[in-house]
Amino acid sequence: MGMMKVGVFRFDSRDEGRTLRGMWIDAHSHLADPRWGQEADQVLAEAVKSGIGFFLQGGIGPEDWEAQEKLRARHPGRIGLCFGLHPYFVAAHDEEVLEIALDALAVKLPRAMALGETGLDFRPHIMKDSRDKQITFFQQQLELATAVELPVVLHLVQAHEEALQIMDLWGLPKAGGLVHSFNGSWHKAQDFLSRSLFLSVGGPVARPDNGKLHQAVRQMPLEFLLIETDSPDQPPPAFQGGKNPPSALWHVARAIADLRGVTPGEILDITASNFRRLFQL
Repeated sequence: MGMMKVGVFRFDSRDEGRTLRGMWIDAHSHLADPRWGQEADQVLAEAVKSGIGFFLQGGIGPEDWEAQEKLRARHPGRIGLCFGLHPYFVAAHDEEVLEIALDALAVKLPRAMALGETGLDFRPHIMKDSRDKQITFFQQQLELATAVELPVVLHLVQAHEEALQIMDLWGLPKAGGLVHSFNGSWHKAQDFLSRSLFLSVGGPVARPDNGKLHQAVRQMPLEFLLIETDSPDQPPPAFQGGKNPPSALWHVARAIADLRGVTPGEILDITASNFRRLFQL
């Protein structure tokens, strides 16, 4: 597959571990997204004021990885680097470009907390003719995550059965991983939970008509729950029509708290503890 050889690497979490004590965590966002522009620092600072202290990013491709590192340099101790080849990136590029990017990913991963986003997106307007290519590069990234002993951040859309087959065939890293923006049924949740994957839930849980996700959230074990914004995308109803800020994590926590009969603060505490456990912080 053209991948460069890499040694086993373990993320040094000492600085992040000290920073994360007592702070709430957005398990998935895109604060380096160019749509934020100069607003990124401001919206991050506003989220920090509200008690949200750490933000794991979702990787898209090489340009995004560089933007993440610049963001982290401006906000040390706040940004978790996550590098991967997103299904969007895979679908949009030819195999030669992707092989070069995969080699670059192998070099960059020692600076990251996780490999991702990786996975499959089989929505017709995304997939087009990239189905086989997406499968190939998902498999290769699972192999790389296992080699470097990093958790994976999974983007899985309209490809549930295919993703399960690939994960079972190729295996998941011992470090585990999370399913980003989980928005499925309790049946699908059980498929991921049985593979010891965490489920990261975002803005869609706040929609009153999202009964299948509400049922899954009511039934799933809280020790495998994470919460995210996917900022600037997937805003809860209160932010429809604009970019989704990281402070919207409060709205996600409130919606889940209502479903579980607890307080938003309890959900924020539980999910922060779960995040620290997943990433051994």
